[in-house]
Amino acid sequence: MIFGIVVTSIYSGNFLDEYFEHFKARNQLDQVRFYIVGDLSTPPECRQRVEKYQGEGLPWFYFGQEEQNKFLAPFPELAAEIPWKTDNRRNVGFLMAYRDRCDVIIAIDDDNYPRHQWPFLEGHAAVGKKATLPTAVGHDGWFNLCSMMDIACKSLDVQGTVYARGFPYARRNPNCSQINSNVSTEVVAINAGLWSGDPDVDAATRLVTRCEASANFQENYLLDSNVLMPINTQNTALIRDAIPAYYYVKMGHPIGGMKLDRFGDIFSGFFVQKCAQAVGHAVRVGSPVVDHRRSPHNLYKDLWHELAGMVIIDDMLPLLETPLSPATTYGAAAYELADRLEAWTVEQQGFLWDDGLRTYFCNMAQNMKLWVDTCKELD
Repeated sequence: MIFGIVVTSIYSGNFLDEYFEHFKARNQLDQVRFYIVGDLSTPPECRQRVEKYQGEGLPWFYFGQEEQNKFLAPFPELAAEIPWKTDNRRNVGFLMAYRDRCDVIIAIDDDNYPRHQWPFLEGHAAVGKKATLPTAVGHDGWFNLCSMMDIACKSLDVQGTVYARGFPYARRNPNCSQINSNVSTEVVAINAGLWSGDPDVDAATRLVTRCEASANFQENYLLDSNVLMPINTQNTALIRDAIPAYYYVKMGHPIGGMKLDRFGDIFSGFFVQKCAQAVGHAVRVGSPVVDHRRSPHNLYKDLWHELAGMVIIDDMLPLLETPLSPATTYGAAAYELADRLEAWTVEQQGFLWDDGLRTYFCNMAQNMKLWVDTCKELD
């Protein structure tokens, strides 16, 4: 089994050193292909670090501006929709790993590090296989994956439950942690690993709680077939077949004096989940756990960029909670979802919704179809 690990970075790439040691200690270096996608501001040290590992015979690749432009040249429409100076560049890495027929494609962030006690590949190796596990049923169709961790809210001096970035505020309920001890057996298409240290919560939660997380779960779970949860790109693996439904949504749209940002992975995570449900595959949540050593952030700026997404996710609940038709491929499910997204978009009115935002979401739907078509050409 070949694991393609996709990451964007505007830093020196020092995270690679710990992944190298982690895989080397487990004799797994021959199972990993790294796709490090640079941006215009990525320092030369990142390429140099990757090339050092290439010199040891490893298929670890750095892609700068020239390499990315060459790869996207046959797809000019899509290339125009992948802006520089954004994490949307990770789409290039997903397509490259898909082209190279990696069995499992893993998204990580460059501030997440493997942990010795949580073997990284072993956790994500569940993808593409049948798993028999207890079922996360949550509440009202939503599961709170943060309930699988011990959360210390430092500024409140309490232990408590928080919710992952992108969890709809309208669905937040303590019962979202419910597990059915009756096991389910399903093919795993998506594996959502957890994080210790700084959990992936929204800026509003982080400002109020200053929360820290540590894993406390003893067992992994399968999401029930009609249950959703936010899935980010910090520590997430997908079956190769799911990539046509995993378009990383373009951010940056100006709205109400703000900018819609920091939700590209959240939209793409919800969309691929819905397509997995349509195909009859499952989401596994739990291991591996990574150590999130969060890069410096201005939390007020993060909140400014996240607020529009928080509002829109709640608006989007009717779309997210309506099942797609049964599908035989992820591409077919993604096409139906894109059509539904466009139809939903033109009906939206009220707070934040104007012609510009409706045009943005219609463009998103078209990009989802363009992504499917590009995957077909690369298959």
